Amino acid sequence: MVLLAACGGGTTATTTPSTVRSTTTSTGTAGSTPPAPSGTTAPVSSTVAGALTTALRAERETEATYANVLARLGQITPFVNVHEAETQHVATLELAAKNAQVPLPAGTAAGLPSPSTRTAACMLGVSVEQGMIALYNQLLPQVTSSAAVTQVFTNLQTASRDEHLPAFQHCI
Repeated sequence: MVLLAACGGGTTATTTPSTVRSTTTSTGTAGSTPPAPSGTTAPVSSTVAGALTTALRAERETEATYANVLARLGQITPFVNVHEAETQHVATLELAAKNAQVPLPAGTAAGLPSPSTRTAACMLGVSVEQGMIALYNQLLPQVTSSAAVTQVFTNLQTASRDEHLPAFQHCI
């Protein structure tokens, strides 16, 4: 299970064909969105394809979990920004899979049920961020044959570890 999130307000995401970036105003911490891979690459090994599929499913589950929090608790921070960032993370992984000629997994994720309070939801975010970091620790050694996928996974893990986890810890 993976959660990539940001705590605070004032985040805007900007996209161009080859990059996705997030900026922050002085009112909060932005969710980091890794650059999107550009261009079609050669097909990847079945190991790399499996890792991409696993990461994409986890990111979709994360996005759905944050949507559940918003549906239950309303437009609260940090979840508004987190959901926005998750949408970008899913798009980045979908583009990486497409570029590597990996079929996208079908279906949608239900996500975890939302806790009834903001504090409990932020505690869930901490737990899931820790799971995300562990997931990428497991997946990164499997994708060393693909520099593009390694970069995407590294960027996602860095965002989780250095921005999202501390943001959730702060909102508790």
